[in-house]
Amino acid sequence: MDIENAYMGRILVADLNEGTCEEEELTEEMVKEHIGGAVINLALYKQHVDRNPIVFGTGLLTGTFAPSSCAGVMTGKSPVTGRVCHVPLSWQTAVELKYSGYDFVVVLGESDKPVRLWLHDELAELADAGEVWGRDVWQTTDKLRYEHGDDYVQLIGIGPAGEKGCRIAQISEGAWGSRDVFGMGLAMGARKLKAIAMRGLGSLEVADGFFDECLEAQQELRKGASFEKQGLVALLEALGVDAADLEPIKQKVHRHVASFNCAYAANTFLMIDEPPGLLKESKKDEPGLLLTDPAGVISLLFLKEGLPVVLREINRQGLDPVACGALLKKEGVAEAGEAVKRVQALAGEEVDLEDAGVENVYGIAPWPLSEALEARLIQAVSVFSHAVPLSPLGGGWADVSVGENPVERAQWWLDRMAVSSILGICPIAALLSPEFTLQKMAELGAKAVDWDELTEEALLKQARKLVQETHALDEANGTVPSSWASADLDGALEKLRQGWEG
Repeated sequence: MDIENAYMGRILVADLNEGTCEEEELTEEMVKEHIGGAVINLALYKQHVDRNPIVFGTGLLTGTFAPSSCAGVMTGKSPVTGRVCHVPLSWQTAVELKYSGYDFVVVLGESDKPVRLWLHDELAELADAGEVWGRDVWQTTDKLRYEHGDDYVQLIGIGPAGEKGCRIAQISEGAWGSRDVFGMGLAMGARKLKAIAMRGLGSLEVADGFFDECLEAQQELRKGASFEKQGLVALLEALGVDAADLEPIKQKVHRHVASFNCAYAANTFLMIDEPPGLLKESKKDEPGLLLTDPAGVISLLFLKEGLPVVLREINRQGLDPVACGALLKKEGVAEAGEAVKRVQALAGEEVDLEDAGVENVYGIAPWPLSEALEARLIQAVSVFSHAVPLSPLGGGWADVSVGENPVERAQWWLDRMAVSSILGICPIAALLSPEFTLQKMAELGAKAVDWDELTEEALLKQARKLVQETHALDEANGTVPSSWASADLDGALEKLRQGWEG
């Protein structure tokens, strides 16, 4: 195995109580046993479980030439559900983490004052965050990029919501939110960890023939029907969202943007304060908004033309847009100006969805589009973020050779999310391309590090083990919404568990 083709070989342990950063070696033995990503995250979580750690990790293929190799994963106990969860990191975040010199970062303890972690060129520093504590996400991002003199600095941070103990606070990746529905922004805020800023010029070795194989795989993916269009709106249409509901968004589309090395540009930039056809640089500081989260947009569609303005404020405050949409709709707040004020107020409240009478799954807002049994199963397991669509994006179930059995559908989704979290593949890409099979992902991983033992069977075994072991750490004994309670759901959950054990 050529581990240097995939990893920098470093694990950082940041102790907030002591104010120290120490390095450990990421060994070949660890990679052979766990492969990478969420599985190594979980092993590190268990190693330090008495300190209630948060672990940030990269996958075996993160930052390589492999298609859609943009992803990483954040692992920790959700302060809302009481369960261990895995939150996908995408955009450029995980790639910058690895290139900064660290494959995994373990955060332990709590600081008695606001701090931030600065990772760059194989160096790590815990620094005072007093200057950015209290600032919103956009202000924090701008301030830290200015301080470090580089607009390419990537951040995992929180806004006022996380600082003030709001239960629907989410982490943000740079300025644009994330797919955190588990309240991990609150988890960072409780530790007084304002942000992790990352910048590096590191590089990986490349195996003979790996680049050519990745290029061929990328070209094959682009031939798929899903790639005839680009952007988040096309994904929403594929999910069955009514075209009329999407029209206000379409009118503001400026451009589509891909995450690192992704063939499909799944993110869409809207112009809010400028004409969408503007080609020159805007004179306004923040004229628009990048849409990255399908679930958040769906949850806020009832706001119509006001959606972009409200979502922009949600991003700035560091809130979960799915939860905000559910709360605003429950309260009957649909006018944009009123909604923005309510969002600002929510950031300072310890709001509880159950107390507010909002349907929830273990205290978090559910996937806003479907209550199909397979969707309920996925959320009842509550291991991966259901801000990611809960069904194939590149066609229907038949296109991915899955029938009508809800258990098989839920297992297909869980397998895809687990494998993408292990290898560092974008979770959207894992749902988008029927051609991007688990076998192809395993082949690319094996080729990257010259590891013949990394087969589809071995990868799937690790994926099932990850789900089983994470689910087994549940101490909350939470119950699904009463409207979901049924013998069908209980029986299907048991079949899922048996499949992992098998």
